Amino acid sequence: MADAATSEHVIALGDEQAEFVAQTFAALADPTRARIVFALTQSEHSVGELAGLTGVSVSAVSHHLARLRGIRLVKTRRAGNQVFYSVDDAHVAQLFREALYHLDHVRQGLPDHPSGRT
Repeated sequence: MADAATSEHVIALGDEQAEFVAQTFAALADPTRARIVFALTQSEHSVGELAGLTGVSVSAVSHHLARLRGIRLVKTRRAGNQVFYSVDDAHVAQLFREALYHLDHVRQGLPDHPSGRT
């Protein structure tokens, strides 16, 4: 338990921020959506390409992409009648890479490394 002097310097996570963080991690908690986002961290793809990469139907991929767009993890680019998806910004790709780095550390039993961030 933290003492009073320590807890005075702790900043609480606001309700809106906590909800958004929870929604983001909940969206990535689905294996199909994780595969979709992983593919999009590498390059943009159409729904059909993502269906092929994830092994699920175009309809299912579209449903997952709608959820990911709703919380701004992915965005679209239209080229004629074709729609291409990509991660919304570099933060999404970095978040996903950090999750993979964490998984690698856990699997290999590696110690934490100082990142200079708290």
